[in-house]
Amino acid sequence: MRSLLLTSLLIAAPRLLSSQATPPPTPLDWSSEDSARIAFLTTHGHGHPAGRVVVWAPDDSLDAAWLAAFVDSLGRGVAGLDSLIGSPYPWQRIGTRPLQFYLSPGRFVSHASGNASIFISLNRVRSGNAPYLHEAAHELLAPPVPFSPDEYGDSLAVARAEEKYPLWLNEGFADYVAQSVSAATGFKEGDVFEIGGLAVVDSVCAARLATSPRRKDILSKVGDQGFLDALFTTERTEVAPIYYACSQSFTKYVVDRIGVRRVVALFPQVPSGAWLADLKASAGESLDQLRLGWLGKLGL
Repeated sequence: MRSLLLTSLLIAAPRLLSSQATPPPTPLDWSSEDSARIAFLTTHGHGHPAGRVVVWAPDDSLDAAWLAAFVDSLGRGVAGLDSLIGSPYPWQRIGTRPLQFYLSPGRFVSHASGNASIFISLNRVRSGNAPYLHEAAHELLAPPVPFSPDEYGDSLAVARAEEKYPLWLNEGFADYVAQSVSAATGFKEGDVFEIGGLAVVDSVCAARLATSPRRKDILSKVGDQGFLDALFTTERTEVAPIYYACSQSFTKYVVDRIGVRRVVALFPQVPSGAWLADLKASAGESLDQLRLGWLGKLGL
């Protein structure tokens, strides 16, 4: 009995030590405080309008001259997004509503709400590394609810939507149009994952994959359907720089084949799944064939 107990403890010991050394990943929730952020800024800040944007910032948090110039530049940047995307479309969820940018205290992942509200960490603003146009693109490309999986009504519907959702397209195309407009207008878009722009994204993706122990998991979700769960946990910092670089790279490959406007037209077809047939009709190849061509181009 004693020897059996000792044996079982010895077998379990590596697992126990491993679990103590590396805690399991925990989910991230960066939007739960959005209503509080809005309340704080409407009470302790002001909205600064320019074109189609309103930028909310806490009073005395940013240099007034810099803020005025930034708001004007962001207004032109969002106008550039509208022009590139081809807005307005009847399917766009926000219609012609202005985009509300909330520059909020605290550390959190910058994000779009799907309801014309965009939340940017003041830390990112001050470091010059905030994804303003990327998040604005998410708002401009969102069709009516439900679009993203978390907008479905029950857990089973959410799970089914997650299995079919092309997250790489949603994130990669937002990056693509943001970087394109930044280059065309001179607006300083933050490069959150230090990719370096569309000109080098292919080589950056290939180099990061080559050294990543998560290569197989990440690559299985780029150019396919489904979520990379690690992006939404404390493992995000490990996988996001690679996933976003490669999603941008593959999206660039698709845009080079069919053009920006045909990629835009895929978004309202995502909930029904018809985007796959539309993509094949436009490119003359299936998604799998496009992915193989992209991998070949990258030497993968």
